[in-house]
Amino acid sequence: MQRSGVMWAKIEVVPSDREIIYLPESLSTEADSSRSIEVKFGGKTATAKILYTDDLKLEKGSFENPGKIRLSNKLKDKLLIPESLVYRIVITDTRISIGPVIGLLLGVHTHRYNPRHMKKYSDRLGIYNKVGGLIYAFSPKSVNWNRNSAYGLYYNIATASWEYGCFPLPDVIYRRDFHSSPKHIDKLMDFTGGRLFNSYRFSKYQMYEAVKENNELSKYLPPTDLSLNFEQVKKFIDSHSKVILKPIDLSRGRGICIIEKIDDAYKVTDYRYKNPVVSVLHDNESLREFFANNPNLFNRYLIQKYLSLARIGNSLFDIRVVMQKRPDHTWGCTGIECRVSNSNSHLTNISRGGYALTLEEALYRAFAEDCEFLSQEINEFCQKFCSYMDKMGEHFAEFGMDIAVDTEKNIWLIEANVFPSFKGFKIMDRQTYLSIRYTPLLYALSLTEFGDGL
Repeated sequence: MQRSGVMWAKIEVVPSDREIIYLPESLSTEADSSRSIEVKFGGKTATAKILYTDDLKLEKGSFENPGKIRLSNKLKDKLLIPESLVYRIVITDTRISIGPVIGLLLGVHTHRYNPRHMKKYSDRLGIYNKVGGLIYAFSPKSVNWNRNSAYGLYYNIATASWEYGCFPLPDVIYRRDFHSSPKHIDKLMDFTGGRLFNSYRFSKYQMYEAVKENNELSKYLPPTDLSLNFEQVKKFIDSHSKVILKPIDLSRGRGICIIEKIDDAYKVTDYRYKNPVVSVLHDNESLREFFANNPNLFNRYLIQKYLSLARIGNSLFDIRVVMQKRPDHTWGCTGIECRVSNSNSHLTNISRGGYALTLEEALYRAFAEDCEFLSQEINEFCQKFCSYMDKMGEHFAEFGMDIAVDTEKNIWLIEANVFPSFKGFKIMDRQTYLSIRYTPLLYALSLTEFGDGL
């Protein structure tokens, strides 16, 4: 047999105590008669006897019009292959590959691996007819390394539901949680040949330190330091007048505290509580006492100059840019939203009562001019940032970049998150939201041998 293109097929299982794959008679040659071949499905392989029959069809086809092959139940069980799905098939002289097998790594918490929780991922499968194969969620804790398999939940296109099963380790893994141990991630990276993407999550300060090394990008960083002790923090506050303290490993505005120096006094707006607490400290000793009573502000916190952000009316806004790897392995912007605070808040997070606008509308309402220039500068900066991050030795394919524009129309990088949320897009523009959700699966497919023609 010569190498085929990518073909679509459904699988029919027939009883046999031997490992057999049945292919269409049209694929046979004299040299193929009664020979065996390796059959691969994700991390599982088996040597199977080929039998040809004239009642099967396997052509390029499509998801909507797939061909058909047969597997013996012994081969099906060895490969751990669900029979209800529509697969892509690639045939060479030495191997038949069935797939793709794409894993969703959602962390180690077992409560995330049930059909009810997995419903939130179902909208990603609106692109299943462009991907096909087995898409399943699994925890590193569920991996059986002796068998190259994992327990998890797969999306059954026939029933549009998530169902439990045991599956081969994936061809490629989309990481959407960062509580797994580095040892587990390294092992999965090795197994997939580096095809686990979003392989590392920088803390806010690690990201700052990495970008600071690049002369072209560092000018977009506001002055930032780790919060270590009172004397150092007070010096930073006195130097910049208004600062923001934020945890290096939390998001969505959690744990933030803003301190502003006003003459000899200090105004503190503390967002660590459900409702922000505002207090005025009248002198240096009161400030020292505040930090003595809140020693956690020196524990994994950074301190940053508070930027004089542009406003829409009385409300602050910042910009969330979603950058994703496309099937051609280049970076592209798949969505931009501006998050506007409610008028009483320093925080723009939707979860804190903010709302979303398009970039064009927000820039026009804030500045009424220079909108096109600012939009272009933001896009160019994000492209340069992603290209630079590709040199970090990790496999990145998705960033949620938080960009600020100050009153002088300067652009600043607030943070870049490899685990972004997309709530604003879901409210503002559902088609953009769905495109963002689909892109990682199309990229995952492109990393496999089944991505030909994308």
